[in-house]
Amino acid sequence: MAKVYSSAETVESIAGGLIPNYHPELATARIMYAFVDKASQKGGKDVLGKVRKLAGLQEWAMERDFVIEVALDKWNELSESQRTALTDHLLERCFGEEEEESGAMKWRLREPDVQEFSTILERHGAWHESLVGFVTVAHSINIDDIVEEETVEQGSTVQTTEPN
Repeated sequence: MAKVYSSAETVESIAGGLIPNYHPELATARIMYAFVDKASQKGGKDVLGKVRKLAGLQEWAMERDFVIEVALDKWNELSESQRTALTDHLLERCFGEEEEESGAMKWRLREPDVQEFSTILERHGAWHESLVGFVTVAHSINIDDIVEEETVEQGSTVQTTEPN
């Protein structure tokens, strides 16, 4: 069955509040926000969102640097704070650096700091330097202030983004 896409003004609105505070390098990025009607799956897990870096003909034709795609069926199940976190996560994938010679922005995608199984962390601890940094941050925050009492029923584990 064909995917159905629509404009994601609510995601764009949330991003508009996040970019100045947490992603100022994206202030000049041309980002399209789109909903897809149903989440795709990867490894049996729902993919809540994806980010694509456009280049070449697509970039020229669409006049966009990135497309942020969010699964509408899963978005509708999220609380406001979860929607903000998902939008922030997807924006974090977008990255820009100013080229020294031309002053133009060079846009890229970046991967999350950590990709690991909770069972490996449980058995082996922070065995890699990226895990050490992640665990250090986790220890420095008050989890009780972050974890919501309300739990969203989503079956098994949920994957928030799909690597491009």
